[in-house]
Amino acid sequence: MAKSDLTAGDRERFVRARARGTMHGRDGSAVLSARFDARGETLRLTFRGGGSMAIPRRLIPGLERTAGTDLAAPTVSPAGDALSWPALDIDVSVAGLVAHVFGTRLFASATGRMGGERRSRAKAAAAKLNGAKGGRPRKKLSA
Repeated sequence: MAKSDLTAGDRERFVRARARGTMHGRDGSAVLSARFDARGETLRLTFRGGGSMAIPRRLIPGLERTAGTDLAAPTVSPAGDALSWPALDIDVSVAGLVAHVFGTRLFASATGRMGGERRSRAKAAAAKLNGAKGGRPRKKLSA
């Protein structure tokens, strides 16, 4: 058996790095698989934690003007934290992509609209109180 050139410090760092790698592999936010659904024009991500997400192509930087056939099979990084389309020379961070999509005005508008559609006793009481005050103020017409 060959003698190892690793020092005790090297071995310790190696053990700690392996432990970090094992913990990272358990991260539920890491992408397990990705595929492009040409019919729906969406990128479908499946996460190691069991969740999934579909992101419209138009919201993904760099992919909004590419042909659907070029997007068919993105490559997932070994850590599950990045996507790559080697033929297009496009690499996307999963964390950055999710932050970009869910930080957009479109997402904020959609969540605000959903909140506005909810019915609750508190909203009904507030509407009744505003109605007693004469309702919503009229818009001023500009001349």
